[in-house]
This record gives sequence, structure tokens and C-alpha cells, in this order.
Amino acid sequence: MRGLMRSALAAILCLPMVLPLSAAVMTEGYGNGTASLGITMKAHYSSGETNADGGVMEIVDYNASNGFAYAINGQRGVITAMDISGSGELEGVDIDVQQLVEDETFTYGDMTSVAVSPDCTILAAALQAEDYAGNGRVAIFSCSDDGSLSFIRTFEAGIQPDMVTFTEDGRFILTANEGEPREGYGADPAGSVTVISLEDGISASIGFEAFDNPASMALLAEKGIVMQRGSVPSLDFEPEYIAVSGSRAFVSLQEANAFAVLDLDTMSFSDICSAGFEDYSSVPVDIDKKDGAYQPRTYENLLGVRMPDGIAAFQADGRTYVAAANEGDAREWGDYINEDERDFGDGAASPTGRITKEDSGLDGKVVFLRSSDYDGLDPDNDYLYGGRTLTIYEASDDGLKEVFTSADDAERITAGYLPAYFNASNDNAVLDDRSGKKGPEAESVAVGEVDGRMYAFLALERTGGIMVYDVTEPARSRYANYINTRDFGTIIPGTEVYEDGELDKWVTGGDVAPEGLRFVPADESPSGKALLLVAFEVSGTVAVYTLE
Repeated sequence: MRGLMRSALAAILCLPMVLPLSAAVMTEGYGNGTASLGITMKAHYSSGETNADGGVMEIVDYNASNGFAYAINGQRGVITAMDISGSGELEGVDIDVQQLVEDETFTYGDMTSVAVSPDCTILAAALQAEDYAGNGRVAIFSCSDDGSLSFIRTFEAGIQPDMVTFTEDGRFILTANEGEPREGYGADPAGSVTVISLEDGISASIGFEAFDNPASMALLAEKGIVMQRGSVPSLDFEPEYIAVSGSRAFVSLQEANAFAVLDLDTMSFSDICSAGFEDYSSVPVDIDKKDGAYQPRTYENLLGVRMPDGIAAFQADGRTYVAAANEGDAREWGDYINEDERDFGDGAASPTGRITKEDSGLDGKVVFLRSSDYDGLDPDNDYLYGGRTLTIYEASDDGLKEVFTSADDAERITAGYLPAYFNASNDNAVLDDRSGKKGPEAESVAVGEVDGRMYAFLALERTGGIMVYDVTEPARSRYANYINTRDFGTIIPGTEVYEDGELDKWVTGGDVAPEGLRFVPADESPSGKALLLVAFEVSGTVAVYTLE
């Protein structure tokens, strides 16, 4: 039936070109055979499109009822439906969402996220307005057995909905509305979380106006919440990602280095918690891109502002935990940028003057956060973007308490397995290229149970690959395995970008720049084994990994 329906759909939808993986790509985890969890590529999809700047295959979700994965192709603004019951190279059917949506009050701009309801009957897509300051929409579709979608209706969301998810009971749809000042800080739209009630058909956007008073802002700064001076939380906070656990939704406020806790019973924010910092006086880090090797060291008064992107909530021993991928994010809007680049090769020092070429031996450019623009930071410290880490927090009525950080694992472990490509970027394969910026960049995280143990899967956007952690006992979490199905030694023809006559960036073969993750438990998997789905935004691919 599925094959026949694909033939019929192909007349009105585009079937993308399939590009097989190179034989040079490793398709098994580096720790397979010795690790507590093996990870092996089962199946693979290629859109036939790549982009060195990303934005091709971005977010992926799965419908256990029909066996289809749904991934956003941001380059063409379509949802690709893939039957993942097979192995090897998969076929996909592109669904033109813009063509299906009927909403005369809305001018379509972009699709950013997709989520399947817990009962697998509907799919929700987050749509941003053409006007960057206009309210977005959530489009709802019914899911058919053959993978096709039928439009039901839209709900109004806040400004720039960037992530959509369902509550565990399926009663509500939530969106993280970033409200970025895309044309400069002359007009900074409000960030918010939209809550859509499927029972009564009502949507409401919840903002941060309750924290705009001087007393609340002073308390937030004291807690280490990073806030732009001259602004207020309702405008400055930019919700990035949402993880739901019971009656609470945890929201990452990436640039503010914080989490907001949304109480779904009162429909109000009950707390704003700091994500904390990586302390590079005790955790070694490699920030020298000129030495061409992994040579980490510690620095007094240097901290990593974690700035979490993707987050996931899970239960262990009757307690709720939140896992965070600490990517970091600079603000660059209009003529404003909060980066402070220092070239130690030219004799520069860090913003505080505490790190110098003479004392550190640094010889390259390092990008610091211009902390003087923000409250919540200590002027006696230097700050880097991101933590290059996975952090786990225990959630209680008193907020979020850090119980685990992966410290230097991401750099140390990838350097051991990929010494020739340590801290390479996702738009080149140059050794040490990202060391002076955000390193491997922890982008997203998913958590799931395999054979009675809980595992977290951490995507590294730049270097690539997925790190696996056993988080069964969250405070004693430990690294388990790593897989990277990128082919560093190849260049996809036609992706080369030149600057001043020299090759500046390109797309390598294999799977490049993991963006969205979806864990599939064994009892929902077509193979009967737990799976991990990964969407790669530069290579335009989706990988299906078996976990056992």
C-alpha cells in the first residue's frame, strides 16, 4: 500500500535524489564491542541537497502508528516523509506544507519545527510569518497510514515560533517563540511560549512581563541570568527549546544562559534559573586554533557561558531531570554584535587583560563574549560562548540543581578518535578551526531507555557525530560511546566557496552537522530495537541508528 501511494504522490510531490554513503564512512560507534550501548547505522536518507551554511534537513520526528519519520527540509520549506522500516538508502516523499495550509490571515514565511502527537494522530508544524515581527502559526495535520498529511487548521502563535512540541498527555501544543531583533535592536519583538489547548481550540502566548520590574531584574542578575543592559526580560529573553515533564515545561533561554519553568496548571512562569558556567580554571579547554593539535589547558578567571540550545527532560528514581546541550550563541543583529575577538598572535590580551600571549602561549584568534554589555556577569572574569558540554540538572520546587557536567569529554574524546579533524567546522574539514570559538558545539540532546538503562545522546554540530552517555544514575553519568558518520576526506562537488581566490568552505561527504534528534523506543520501532533518528542540516541527510 505504501509503495502504491508513493507512486501516486510522486505526480504532485518531488521525490529527491538519493546519494549513497561513501564506503569510507564509519557506520558503527567507536566503542562498539566494549561500550554498554552499541550504535550502528541501520538506514539513511539523502535529500540530494547540501548547504555549507546549513538549514537543509533540520528537525525530525517519528510516528509510531504509521512507521514514518517526518523531517523538515528548510532549504525548500517542505516536510519529507520517510518509511524507516527498511534498511540501507531510504526513499522520501516531500510534502509542500505552504501549499496545504489555508489561512488567509497569515503570510507564510518559513517552517522551523515539526512534532507528532503522543497518540500519533496529528502532526504540528511551526510556521514563522514573512514579517519577522508578526505572529506565527502552528499548522495541524492528520497523519495517514501511507505517511501523507491532511490539513486540519492553524492556531496563532507568538513571534517567530522556532520549536514545537506536545505535552505528554497530548492535551497541549507548545511553541518556543524567539522574538529575535532580526533588523537590529531598534525593534526587539517579545519572546514568549504559546500554549494551544486542543480540547477547547484556544491558543495563548505567555511572555516574561512579570520579570520586567527593577526588583525582579536585580534578582535575576544576582542569579547569573545574562541580560542585555537597557532592555527588559520580556524583550530580551528568546525561548529556544522546550522539554515537558508532567505539569511543567522547561524552556531554554539560550542567549540569557537560563531556563524558564512554565507551570502548565497556572499557565505562568514560576521560575527563571541560571544554566551555570563551565569553569576553565579546573576544566581544560583548547582555545588555540593556530597550534594545529589538541593541546588543552586551564585558565584562571575564564568561564564558558553554557547558553543551552536543545534540552530534554527525563525521569530517574522518581525524580525529574533536565539534560542540556550547551552550544553558546552570539547576538548579531543589524549593526550590533556582542563578540569580542582578540588576536593573541598580534599580542592582544583577553578583555580583562588576565590572559596574555606571554602567560598563555596562545597564538590565534579567540572570540570572547563582550560582557560589558550585560548584567549577570562578573567583570573580573573572561567569558567564552558555550560550554562544549552536556549538563544534567535535577528539577525540584527550588529550581534546577546541576548534578553532572561532561567537562572536557567532547574535545578530549573526539580528538582521540579524529586527531586530524579535531574541532573542525561543519563547513570545512580544517583541524582546530573552531577551537577559538565554540569548539565542537553541543547542539541538541535526546534521552531514552534501552534495555532498562537510560541514555542521553548529544549531537556535536561542528565536528559532527553523536556522543552517548549512560544517565541511569544522573549524578554519576558516564560517557558510553561515540559515532560519527561524516566522511572528512571528501568534498561534495559544487559546494566549494572561494574567498579572495582561496577555498574558504565546503561540504564534506557523509553526514554533516547534526541538528535534530529523535529517540525511538524499542516498543515503537519497526525493527523491535531502539533507534535514534538524526537530521543533518549541512549534508541534507537523515540517519537511522540502531541502539543495542
